[in-house]
Amino acid sequence: MKSICFALGLSLLLGNSFLRAQETNEPATPSPAAADTEIQKIIQIGTTDNQVQVHLDYLTNRIGARLTGSEGMQAACEWARGRFEEMGLSNCRLEKWGEFPVGFERGPSSGVMLEPKPMKLEFGTNAWTAGTRGRVPGMAVMAPKTMKELESMRESLDGAYVLTPPRRRGRRGRREPPAGNEDGAKLPSIEETRQVREELMKCKIAGIVQSTSDERILTGGRYDISMDDLPTIPVINLLKTQWDEIRDLIEEGEKVELAFDIRNHFRRGPIPLSNVIAEIPGSEFPNEYVVVGGHIDSWDGATGATDNASGCATTLEAARILMAAGIQPKRTIRFMLWSGEEQGLLGSKAWVQQNPKQAQNISAVFVHDGGTNYVSGITCTAAMQPDFEQIFADVMQLDERTPFAISTIDTMRPRGGSDHVPFIAAGIPGFFWNQSGRATYRTTHHTQYDTFETVVPEYQKHSALVIAVGALGTANLDHLLPRDGIQN
Repeated sequence: MKSICFALGLSLLLGNSFLRAQETNEPATPSPAAADTEIQKIIQIGTTDNQVQVHLDYLTNRIGARLTGSEGMQAACEWARGRFEEMGLSNCRLEKWGEFPVGFERGPSSGVMLEPKPMKLEFGTNAWTAGTRGRVPGMAVMAPKTMKELESMRESLDGAYVLTPPRRRGRRGRREPPAGNEDGAKLPSIEETRQVREELMKCKIAGIVQSTSDERILTGGRYDISMDDLPTIPVINLLKTQWDEIRDLIEEGEKVELAFDIRNHFRRGPIPLSNVIAEIPGSEFPNEYVVVGGHIDSWDGATGATDNASGCATTLEAARILMAAGIQPKRTIRFMLWSGEEQGLLGSKAWVQQNPKQAQNISAVFVHDGGTNYVSGITCTAAMQPDFEQIFADVMQLDERTPFAISTIDTMRPRGGSDHVPFIAAGIPGFFWNQSGRATYRTTHHTQYDTFETVVPEYQKHSALVIAVGALGTANLDHLLPRDGIQN
């Protein structure tokens, strides 16, 4: 009954608006009541027909990892553009921003301890690092700590897997020599530790086996390598508990044999790189924009679910909800999925640098890149607060289990680790949503655990709805968001 009454009321409201426009020969413009009806329709669609998990499932389970410059990322970009087109958005495109010198593809990998007992090994390798040539067995040895030790054991290093401990973090993140001299012996200097590492990589070893610092296997990598000087020795990040067990066996005098099969491959570049862009055109200010986005690339140690398929899925669903509601925003709402974020916000930085005039017509940039917890608020300057109180008034009353709060700061600075930062640096209001909930982002961030199963569906649905409401409300302001307090 409520849905019938709602539909009749909406028809009468739109009909009356159309008749008044016909009588005065003026275009129909949304009244405050019509604007309220738009929000209610968005809320209805977002709560009863939310498809955010469909997008997330395809990105993570069908496409999988999306390392910048990989075939997986290219497939994801093309799929996202197609989804935007199917929804009916305009100007759907892949916009090239740069190139990588070498492409990297990760294939299947496996590792085992053969002696003194069989054990399956849990490990990872960084992107743009070497694999093996098939299954390669080798004896495990502890890494030399000094150049003198290295020279004394050089012959035993041929074909061996060399175990190196995790490096300690000093003050301000500086690397310190490996831990391990618990007997009080003087640790080698940082310079000698570096020299030993460099010399090891020149030996005929089967690989380096590093220990993780805990039960998380982190994935990173450097893309700035050359096809003329590719890495040749695998560097393996082995789960700490297993690394500790192997070390103990070696120290007890056991002969330890390992075998790894790591199918890492390189592709000759240049590899073209693009952002995905789609728009809902503005009815009054088509050349002014509200940007909604996340980054479509991921590290490839898992399938990049919370970082950042979650943000891509809410971006796609916010677009779908707005199109399904039939809204016509005053300003253009632009949906942007950036690539190269994990390598240093490369896609968003490049876009801002390459489009300086267009960037100045952006009212706000909303980035969802904080994992799967629900969008619980926004932080803005005092000058923006009245606008956001109006924009998010309905959101604040949605569900007491997922409260939304607006907090203020004196100055908005280009700080943080996501794609809103380059926009703030250009003097544009950029926002990284505040998020709350039961998920622990540290567990999944860049680790082997970042998979579809770690995402919280009800949080994703709520976030997509909030983002849709925020985008429309900002687009329908009679002014651009004030820039007071932005320090670029």
